[in-house]
Amino acid sequence: MKILIYGPGVVGSTYGWQLHLQGHDISVLVRKEKHKLYSKQGIHIICEDFRRREKKISDVIFKPHVIDELSPDNDFDYIIVATNKLQISKVLPILKERSGRANIVFFLNLWDSFDEIASYLRPEQYFFSFPFMVGGGRNKNEIRTTISGMTFSHTPIGEADGTISGRVRLFAEILERANLKPRIYKCISDWLISHYAVAAGLSAGVLCAGSAERFVRDREILKKTIFCIREGFEICVKRGVDLGVEPTNRLQKLPLLLLIPLAQKVYSGKALQSIFDGHINHSPDEIQQMLEDVIASGKKYGVKMPNFMELRAFIHSKERQRGYHEQI
Repeated sequence: MKILIYGPGVVGSTYGWQLHLQGHDISVLVRKEKHKLYSKQGIHIICEDFRRREKKISDVIFKPHVIDELSPDNDFDYIIVATNKLQISKVLPILKERSGRANIVFFLNLWDSFDEIASYLRPEQYFFSFPFMVGGGRNKNEIRTTISGMTFSHTPIGEADGTISGRVRLFAEILERANLKPRIYKCISDWLISHYAVAAGLSAGVLCAGSAERFVRDREILKKTIFCIREGFEICVKRGVDLGVEPTNRLQKLPLLLLIPLAQKVYSGKALQSIFDGHINHSPDEIQQMLEDVIASGKKYGVKMPNFMELRAFIHSKERQRGYHEQI
């Protein structure tokens, strides 16, 4: 298959590299000023892979095809949009004019962008997925990535209307051969929205703690994070989201006496900690926007959000302190 990665960051580069290993023809879209660098040097990927119950480290140079402009008469089978969610409004006009006949796969955090996407693209042009197995950070042109091997880690896929189409089945087959654990959902939007609520709370908690390791040890922040997720879930219910679409969501109903030690055990995993640390260190703007999105929805749906507000205030306080010390 001919596949374009729109956004060769940690997620896009890792999935693209894994698909390349299965023989697919992978291209990446980069800014014009980056074309020469990517074409000459490729993408340096250092990967910790936990999928086989033990850590395997790879240090590779991934050399996909590199383009700096998307032609409307392209012949890609799939375009995987793996940008930061803050970039979606810039990406959509380009996709509307230049995606051609490719199937567009949105591969990013989504909470309230579904109508915006539908205003630019026809339903037959796109579907949704999420890189639930991958995370990390980057240093210039070096990608440091982690592929999770945890039981609940997978790659959700689904059509907006709930049908199980041929293009979704084919994409799932491609991911399956790459051991990226695809799972087709009939209610993919419900999965994405409920995951956003969880991710916003978790990311805020880890950002407050300063690292995933400190987050696991700090029972107070962990407790606040659980309350944040419950506030987010209350919004989801008012939006008509089926929380049962993701079985692990049910764990949030457990009493704190059971849930806190369970969370500590789950979040102590090296793969998850690496993914969390990569997110807070390299995407703090996205995390803060996720907080703002959920808090704004709380106001809209009449959900009180004292825990989200408290974590947001703490994060802003830390940002002000960091700015002050940097000035000194």
